[in-house]
Amino acid sequence: MKDMILNFFLRVVFGVLGIYVCNTLFSSLGVGIYLGINLLNLLTVGTLGISGFGLVLAVAAFSIL
Repeated sequence: MKDMILNFFLRVVFGVLGIYVCNTLFSSLGVGIYLGINLLNLLTVGTLGISGFGLVLAVAAFSIL
């Protein structure tokens, strides 16, 4: 149980870093995608990991179409 909680929090921390890097990269390239750092995104990334990060990114990209 302790390992699962640690794994979740590590995913959340790296997810926040990934969202921050993507926001910085997209804004410097002039792309209109902005990923918010909020509870729903953190729960998604923390629970699903990299696939959750891809899901959040895909939903944000789909919303600008």
